[in-house]
Amino acid sequence: MKYVLVTGGVVSGLGKGVTASSIGLLLKACGLRVTSIKIDPYLNTDAGTMSPFEHGEVFVLDDGGEVDLDLGNYERFLDIKLTRDNNITTGKIYQSVLEKERRGDYLGKTVQVVPHITDAIQEWIERVAFIPVDGKEGPADVCVIELGGTIGDIESMPFIEALGQFSYHVGPGNFCLIHVSLVPVLNVVGEQKTKPTQHSVRGLRGLGLN
Repeated sequence: MKYVLVTGGVVSGLGKGVTASSIGLLLKACGLRVTSIKIDPYLNTDAGTMSPFEHGEVFVLDDGGEVDLDLGNYERFLDIKLTRDNNITTGKIYQSVLEKERRGDYLGKTVQVVPHITDAIQEWIERVAFIPVDGKEGPADVCVIELGGTIGDIESMPFIEALGQFSYHVGPGNFCLIHVSLVPVLNVVGEQKTKPTQHSVRGLRGLGLN
């Protein structure tokens, strides 16, 4: 399994969801099977009770899961059917860890963000990535993961740590990071020159996906 992580910087709303969907579509056009995961760092367990004025419309999956609208983009772009588990939230992760703690699964250990929350995130990603979503048997070739919010947000930190560990776990040849960011150019200053880069293209080639 290859993993492509899409993150965002400076401000939210830059188009990470469309970027992740487009990358998935390009990979699918190359003959690869693609699945997607959206990570939302908020404490809600899902988007069902959130105001559409605050967070946009809720997308309802075939299994009844009330999720972020980005999952609707994934389904339409890639012609796949996702499950509620393809949308990870802080609320879901903490709920699963606390349920394990109450059952005694941690055998009296002090439950902490590292390693218990970060391990739960990695286990969730790996489990869901192998669920077939395109009507065919067996897992997909590539899992595109979108980390919602903005790098630097306090609420995102456990996920960033978990994904950093995950990249080592799966190996550099199976993990690619694509960062979508705002690059402000102050024309009046005349100091900043922007040129297109090929970092993302090289990253995908490093996965052997070119």
